[in-house]
Formats: sequence, structure tokens, C-alpha cells
Amino acid sequence: MNRRPSMLLAAYGAWSQAIVLFFLDPLKQQVSDAVQPEATVGEIRLLGLSLEGFAVLDLHHVQGWLPQVVFLLVSSLLTYRVFRGSTGIRPRFGTVLALGGAALLAAGVAMLIGPALDPDASTAVPTYGEWLVRAQIGEVPGAAAQFALLTLWLQVALWLVVWRYRDWRPLRAFLGIEEDTDSRAARHDTRDGHEKRGRLSDSVRERRRLLCAGLIPAVLLAVAGGPVLRHNRVRHLSQGAPGSPDASVTFDPDLWENYRPPATVEEWSGVLYPALRLRPLRTELLGGWIATLAVCAVFLLVLAVALRTLARRAAEVRRWRPAALVDLVMKGWYATVLAAVVAAFVDGRLMRWFAPRGGSGAAAEHLGVALGDAVRFGAAWGWATGLAFLGGVLLMMRRAEASAASHPDEREEQPVDGE
Repeated sequence: MNRRPSMLLAAYGAWSQAIVLFFLDPLKQQVSDAVQPEATVGEIRLLGLSLEGFAVLDLHHVQGWLPQVVFLLVSSLLTYRVFRGSTGIRPRFGTVLALGGAALLAAGVAMLIGPALDPDASTAVPTYGEWLVRAQIGEVPGAAAQFALLTLWLQVALWLVVWRYRDWRPLRAFLGIEEDTDSRAARHDTRDGHEKRGRLSDSVRERRRLLCAGLIPAVLLAVAGGPVLRHNRVRHLSQGAPGSPDASVTFDPDLWENYRPPATVEEWSGVLYPALRLRPLRTELLGGWIATLAVCAVFLLVLAVALRTLARRAAEVRRWRPAALVDLVMKGWYATVLAAVVAAFVDGRLMRWFAPRGGSGAAAEHLGVALGDAVRFGAAWGWATGLAFLGGVLLMMRRAEASAASHPDEREEQPVDGE
């Protein structure tokens, strides 16, 4: 997609999100005043997600509006890049997924900088328990992620409208759609000097190696998050037998067997989401352990499917431009965020029945906490997946170039143009 429609779609998304963030709360107050004095407009929720939890409520303190501004800036830049990297004006499912990953990544960045702006915060990276405390004192858990998911359709709707009326001549002239294909081809022809030549092998073995390279950081991070206790299916020492209803009350260090993860794991527990442990913890019941493993398996499975798709498309590219290599890292980052969010939706339902988090709360609260964990994890560590996948691609390219140099006759028969 050329520059003009990309800028239009990204700017429209940021503008519409800014209207909701900055004007939703004043609009609710005006509606309440216009009705009866004692009437109030309740919280706006769609599909169990909160639309106003991330809205700007205080313009007099920087922590009340700066995370929202950061979200708008990061989201607009990332979505512009996604639109620029798409092939043509036609909406595609993969591009819509990339837009969702970009919006959720921006939400994760906004969530991570929020505690750093709080003067009362003890650390810039709160632990998992501190995030739960913030949710218990009134903060909507995962508010930025919920807002990003609910407002994703705004850009997609305008994109569909542009595609629907693409044959209207004034619209084509304004957006420069007629020059889209020719200009992209011209840019490809003039940038040969900046491109990395060397087509990856399209064999199943090479794609499997790329897949394993991208999964290594995710598996290591899941193992690192294994010692984190994220639910209250723990064993009571003085009351009830393991598995009884008395053994699933809220964890209390004064009444239960103390469990503390290692100091380093506890310090980074706020950005460690999927937990992979090969056996239950010392205080953990079997049901909670199985539920935790199921959530981690969903995360790794979804991430593997996304990386497999990236590996298949990478094998089709004959020339690699520097911008394409950067896009590959970002796609791995988006894949990590999206896989964690999918696991969070499973977590929000599965953990509620088999391994509840903290006290007994509503289903929306469980889902919000899981979404917050997933988006923070993806934003903090998704770059590792992208870099690992990029490293695998570069290694395969070197092998392909070495193989082509050792067989010059076969290289002459292979096409070098195209993408």
C-alpha cells in the first residue's frame, strides 16, 4: 500500500481512539446531568471488555494522561508501518492480525510505563502480586489491552470502505491507488544495491529449523515463569485434605505453607506470563498445575502456527531489503503478543473454574487480569522471538549463498527477480 492511504488509515485510527479516550468520560457526565441528578451512566462494556477503563480521567497529573498519549503515538506508528508493508489496497486476514498485534503491543508499552510515572510506586517493574493489588484497589486490569481490542474495528471498517469504493475515480485520484503497483515496482528496481540476495530453501526441514529458532526464547521464558504461583489451588496444612473445598481458599502466608519463588523470578514476575513446570509446585494441587500447563500449551501452539506461516512466506522471498528484515522482527513480536492474548482468553475461562486467581471475582475480572499478564509479557519479551527468527533467516541465507557459490551453474538457472 502506498504512503497516502497508509497515513490516512493510521491517522483515522489514532484520531478515533483519541476521541474515545479524552471525551468519553466528560460525555458520560453530561448525559448523567441531563437525566436525573441521582442517575449515573454505568460502565460501558462490550463482549465482557471494558471500553472506558483506559479513558483519561485526570489531566492535572502526568500519570493520568501520558500512558494514553504514548499508546496513541506508538499505535499510529506501528499501524502505519503495517499498512505500508501490506500488498495492495485489498484487506487481508494476515494484515488484520498484524494490526491487532500492533495495537496490543502499543497497549503493552503504555501499561509498562504507567507504574514508572507513579511517584508512589516502589519499583518501575511491579511484581505480579503488585499488579493484582492495583486491580483490587479499583484499577481496571489490562485496561489498555481491552481498549485496543475493542477499537481495532475502527481502522478495519474504514479500510473496508476504501476497498469497497476503490473504483470511484475521485477516491482513486486522492489516494493514489492507480500508482500503487507501478510505484512499488519502481522502488524495487531502484533498491537492488541495498538488498540481500539469497533465497531460502523451501524444504520442510529448513522451515522446521526456523520454527524451532523462533520458539526457543518463548520456551525459555515459559520455564522461567514456571515457579510463579498465579492461582490459589494450593495445599492447606491444618485444614482439609488436598482436593477438598477447604483447600481452595485464598492464599494467606499466615495460614498456609509459605511459598516464595526465587528472588529474580519474583522481581520479574509482572512480565512473565506462560508458566511451564514439569511437576506441581510444593503447595500446588494437581488441577491447578494441569490448567497452567494447558494455558502454556495453547500459547506455544498458537505461536508455532504463526511462526510456521512466517517461515513459509520467508522461503518465498528471493531478495531481502533491510526494511523487510525489520518487518520480520516486528512480525515475530506481534506473533508473540497475539499468541499470549489467545492463551489469556483460554486462561480467563479455564483458570476461573479449575484454578481461580486470588479471591472469587467476576468472569470479566479474571479475563482482564489474564489479558494484562499476556500483553505485558508480549510487549516486554516479544522482540526476543523476532530476533531469534531473524537470526535463523540470516543463517539460512548464508547457507543458501554458500551453496549457490559452490554450484554456479545451478545459480545461473535460478531466477533472481521477483519477491
